[in-house]
Amino acid sequence: MRIQSWGGMGAEIASLARPAFSCELAACIARPRHTEAAKCLVIGNLRSYGDEVLSVDGRYVQTTRCDRVIAIDRESGTLTAECGVSVDALQRLVEPLGYELPVTPGTAFLTLGGAIANDVHGKNHHVAGTFGCHVERFELARSTGEVVQCSATENPDWFCATVGGMGLTGAITWATIRLRQVATPWLTVQSQRFGNLNEFFEIDEQKGRSNEYTVAWIDCLATGKSLGRGIYSVANPTCPDAANAAPAPRRSNGFRASVPMQLPVSPVNRLTLSLMNAVYYEAHRAKPRQVHYRQWLYPLDSIGHWNRLYGPAGFRQFQCVVPPHRARDAVGEMLATIAALGQGSFLAVLKNFGDARSPGLMSFPMPGTTLALDFANRGVRTTELLMKLHQITAAAGGRLYAAKDGCSPADSLAGGYPNFAQFKGMIDPGMGSVFAQRLQLIG
Repeated sequence: MRIQSWGGMGAEIASLARPAFSCELAACIARPRHTEAAKCLVIGNLRSYGDEVLSVDGRYVQTTRCDRVIAIDRESGTLTAECGVSVDALQRLVEPLGYELPVTPGTAFLTLGGAIANDVHGKNHHVAGTFGCHVERFELARSTGEVVQCSATENPDWFCATVGGMGLTGAITWATIRLRQVATPWLTVQSQRFGNLNEFFEIDEQKGRSNEYTVAWIDCLATGKSLGRGIYSVANPTCPDAANAAPAPRRSNGFRASVPMQLPVSPVNRLTLSLMNAVYYEAHRAKPRQVHYRQWLYPLDSIGHWNRLYGPAGFRQFQCVVPPHRARDAVGEMLATIAALGQGSFLAVLKNFGDARSPGLMSFPMPGTTLALDFANRGVRTTELLMKLHQITAAAGGRLYAAKDGCSPADSLAGGYPNFAQFKGMIDPGMGSVFAQRLQLIG
């Protein structure tokens, strides 16, 4: 039996525990007192793209049955829940109460524990920071038998190591997070085309900080004067106008469309990407429109098993962030490299992060520009492209995102994260992922 990440990377399962209650997690991850015992990895809904969710020894503990909401405190605006509850379930629960999660990534199908372990970010990072900025406290179970209560003031070292800690410090059993009070779940979205990378930075300078959500799509096969062309979108909360509002999305378990089976060959290639990118660029709607937040924040969640479009080899995702003073040159070099090699990505996202600092030692966002890309996995060709992108990132003083990595060089984390050595010393000796071994976090 095998386990797979969302991007299609897989590994054999030696053992799999699926506890029904979060209080059972400590016993599930407990490690016998001898050094040869197999390392464990706690996993959630497997929405990470690379080998971060693959156990180095094949021993897994999955938390998705630990999915209970423990308490909602409307006076303080906080929610306490078990680690395995999904972001989607939390959003649907608090929406009728006039709340939402302050930060979510591009999918709502990850777990609460996964959101903390990867310190996820969203289209409003410049306003709200990362998910970890809104975590009040959590309980951490370690394979040594310790159970530690963590917050910014109680065991702060464990708190900072676990936020963005890739699940390597132990098992988060439950967590308390701050909610955001909202008057409406609807957004007014407005988009505009930009002709090249310089225009993106000009538009973002004008509009970035004055809008709640910002993001850009990039045509990464465009070249010459059109290098980096794309669509810049902003969104802000609004009261819905019945005449202009799109229908509210259906429940996430009732997909509008689905890819019914694993395709034998991926239809994602240079020709289809060129056509899709051209159509998308020319056909976007410049007129403001009103949409439910789920429709705009999680567009791919309405398509069941969309990852199957990449065929049996799956896909590789790359995401980096580079400092502001190097961003234009570095991103331009990456896009030119991708276009020259013809391995374009339709899901190409460009955004400027804000200045908010996460408590996490290994949190990915920092001030600068982030570029996220998906590539159909074509073996050596794709690996060589990703290595070139990593080299450009490192030369610019940037860093990679662990949740989306599957083949970066061994020194990537040490070079991009100043707290690497401190974090390495806090890893639970009973925890281990393929990613952690490849990136020299564990032996």
